[in-house]
Formats: sequence, C-alpha cells, structure tokens
Amino acid sequence: MNSISMKWSATATLMLCLFVSVLHTASAVADSALYKDNELTISDAIVMDGDTPAYYRQVRLTVLPNGDFRVVDAVEKQLAYINELSVAVFETDSVEVELGIVGYMSNPCVELNTTIARRGNTFFVAVGETPLQTLVACAQVTEPFELVMPLDVKGLPSGDYLVVVNGDEIDFSID
Repeated sequence: MNSISMKWSATATLMLCLFVSVLHTASAVADSALYKDNELTISDAIVMDGDTPAYYRQVRLTVLPNGDFRVVDAVEKQLAYINELSVAVFETDSVEVELGIVGYMSNPCVELNTTIARRGNTFFVAVGETPLQTLVACAQVTEPFELVMPLDVKGLPSGDYLVVVNGDEIDFSID
C-alpha cells in the first residue's frame, strides 16, 4: 500500500469535507472522525475530483488560519475486484433498496470494509480490503465474496438513481 502526500484542489477538499458528514463504514469497529490539535483524521473517505471518485483511508487534514482544511496525508485504499452488481427495490409501506455485490478479494487474508456516501442522486460505494494481521503465511489466491447491503433511501423523492461501486455503475428507479 502506498502512502501518498497530496495537495487536493479546493473543490476536492470541499467534496471530502461534505462526504465526511455522510460516510458510513460497515466493519467490525467503525472509527469516528477525530479532531485533535488542529488536525482532523478520517478513517475512510471518498473524494470526488470532477466526476471521478477516489478512495482513501487514514486521511489527515489540518485547519488553515482561514478555517479551510488542507490534506496533509492519505493512503490510497486497496479495493476489491467487483464482478457483478444488482439492485433490488422493495415497495412496501416504505421503499427499501438493497445493493448486491459479487466479487473477489485479492487473497483470503484480508477483511472487507465498505464506505457509502450519497451526493444528489448518486450513491458512491467503496468495497475495500484491509490486511488481517496473521502469524501464518497467506496463500496468494483470490477469494470470492458476496455482499448484500441496504441503501438509505428514506425520504428520497421518486426518480432515477445511480450507484457507483469501486468505479462500476448500476442504476435503479424509485416510483
């Protein structure tokens, strides 16, 4: 995994800050954003630079004298390979939407984690890999996985929506 120092554009930094408020990490222990000593640390982030999402973990931002944030450091997130996407819309008393993801992990010694953010009618989902700390050698073979996760559509109006998962897209409609 490469640690990368970067200076994002003001737009990308603003988008990062907007997504901080809607991030949801599904893992055994979700880390909260931490602000301490004029530095904001975010465990997982989806950054929009134009229309292209980028996925990072361990994002560190510092506060500038004018109140803006500047990215100090971030680690590009290792993503799982996505093979198939599906969306199921259930219209009962309230609309419910489930996202189905089928793919492969790079090896059996990683744990999957997901980050979800929504901007307008687009849901951005990152399915990342976190290496497990093991004392034994890990076979370097791909490991299939299947995930089913709800998308929070409560209160959303009827219309067309897009889901972007690790760069792959699928759409659905709410009537």
